[in-house]
Amino acid sequence: MSDTTFGLDDRTRQYLLQHSLREHPLLAELRAVTHNDPLARMQISPEQGQFMALLVQALGARRCIEIGTFTGYSALVVALALPDDGFMVCCDINSEWTAIAQTYWKRASVAHKIDLRLAPAIETLNAMLEVGEAGAFDFAFIDADKENYLAYYERCLSCCAGAASSRSTIRCGPGAWPTTPIRSRALSHYEHSTRPSMSTNG
Repeated sequence: MSDTTFGLDDRTRQYLLQHSLREHPLLAELRAVTHNDPLARMQISPEQGQFMALLVQALGARRCIEIGTFTGYSALVVALALPDDGFMVCCDINSEWTAIAQTYWKRASVAHKIDLRLAPAIETLNAMLEVGEAGAFDFAFIDADKENYLAYYERCLSCCAGAASSRSTIRCGPGAWPTTPIRSRALSHYEHSTRPSMSTNG
């Protein structure tokens, strides 16, 4: 499980969790369920989720995009932070993981805010732009296959009038995200192309 924030020492993180974390019970339950998945490291940590919720609320966001939904923790974070008439598009290609997500969205009474689109995210974003949704969104969160980060970012930038955030763009050491020459080049290109215009979390 992604139970920590990259670059944050244990002492600081424990202080943060003990004194500032306010995690919804269903978020905590979903984290525990996801912990059993072999790829649980793909889930954001609770402090990252809380920061993202704060960012969504500070922006006054009403329409959001998520690229890479996994079991739905980050989408649930955002949906809980949105007003009742808020709306978000979640892009993923895995029906098994997102079935777990949908269960928790329903239990948290936020399913009406979420439009899950099971298709390659680039196709979904292109379709949104083709129907005139440029600038129609306030916030985007990208946490998917790193090879396509720059393509996702460019399309989210076209869709969003607010902010975009990404996760895990620098994970190259032992025990971090598995890397390949293609992935390393893609992340390097993405980092260079988006700095300093993008908020990077994690």
